[in-house]
Amino acid sequence: MVERPTVIISSPDDAVIRILLLGRNTSGKSSSGNTILGEERFKRHESEVCEGQAQICGKQVAVIDCPDLLDPDLNEEQLVSGCSAGLSSVLLTVSLEKPVGNEEEILDYMKCLFGAGVQKYIMILFTRGDDLEDLDQTIDEHLKHKDHEDLQRLVTECGGKFHCFNNKSKSDKQVQDLLQKIERMMTENGGKFMMEQMKRNNSKDAPRVIFSERKDQIRPVLLGKVPMKTAWSAETCLNL
Repeated sequence: MVERPTVIISSPDDAVIRILLLGRNTSGKSSSGNTILGEERFKRHESEVCEGQAQICGKQVAVIDCPDLLDPDLNEEQLVSGCSAGLSSVLLTVSLEKPVGNEEEILDYMKCLFGAGVQKYIMILFTRGDDLEDLDQTIDEHLKHKDHEDLQRLVTECGGKFHCFNNKSKSDKQVQDLLQKIERMMTENGGKFMMEQMKRNNSKDAPRVIFSERKDQIRPVLLGKVPMKTAWSAETCLNL
């Protein structure tokens, strides 16, 4: 594979919080994007990378809704282009009503695509929080249950970072709490997200990219899962 020059991309001089949403088509990913923006901006099972923006608590928030990351038809060029302004956070949506599937593959894919440093910016976003209300449980109580070791493992792999959404709720508090967690995570990480290197099997000309991020910018990302289609060899990941 041909080694390409490193490209430095500086974030624009603004205070935009940019969030990338990833997850399975059935994970509540697009609904979570609509909840964050406060409007029906994204459609379920969207086949292309889409972006929406809104003013929330005086801050400009941009949300990037990505198709299932492991979908064979995923346009990686479009995804990388959509993230070129930098990212504050990557949100991997996981439905509490679905058994854990290939989310761990998605996490591995993310590290292959963006570099190992992305791990510090990934947060699990649990959906179907309304089910917890029916059970009279908090998300913390739910995760501690012995039957949910798979969910505990995912949270642990993401450094204990998680949030829970009830996408049927009209309350703004859950969105405000999420943004506060993202800001706190950015502060802990020094306000920078670095995509050290990008190499894909289907493109020998893919450049290495480094994002330079300002401390006051929040850029989240949403993630999800599908059957692994590709294409990412062990050699490719080791070269990142």
